[in-house]
Amino acid sequence: MRVIAAVFLLPCVAMAQSFDAPPVFSVDGVEISATLTDACVNAQVALGPSALVTAGARDCIGLSADSATADAVSGAKAEEAYWKWRIAQNYLGLAAWVADKPQSEQLDDLRASVANPAAATANVALECALRVGQQNMPQTATEETARCQMRETALIALELEFTVRQACENPGTGAFAAFCAKGGQ
Repeated sequence: MRVIAAVFLLPCVAMAQSFDAPPVFSVDGVEISATLTDACVNAQVALGPSALVTAGARDCIGLSADSATADAVSGAKAEEAYWKWRIAQNYLGLAAWVADKPQSEQLDDLRASVANPAAATANVALECALRVGQQNMPQTATEETARCQMRETALIALELEFTVRQACENPGTGAFAAFCAKGGQ
């Protein structure tokens, strides 16, 4: 979480970056595309970075999972994989931003943090297990846990992308400027 806190110190302005089309995700032997969610998020992106932290962006969460022909758990897991992919795309930008900074021991933790996108969601499974476990509904616990993990991962992805997109409006020069100019790919 230090990375996210440190990134909030980046300049706060808008950008027009876009990612490649998301991959197809395979969960429990079922292939699922997150095109509905991706299209919804990209529509929010077109409105500017601030739209990524609005109710409109939160309404994108679950669109692909809800329309999946697979079972509800696989659909939620597949969409969670999409959100993790989106986090990884933004971590490429964070790594470029950190690479532009002068070498110093003070930034060593930050450099190590941006090398591991999975760290952003490290506590999601535990948080959701606790949340769903408190509801004491064993018949729906697996589905509720999968949806909780998808939702919490999505919220992390949206907030992270909001920050990176703001920073890309004033990227300076170097690796981060190249990341932003390429549209975040």
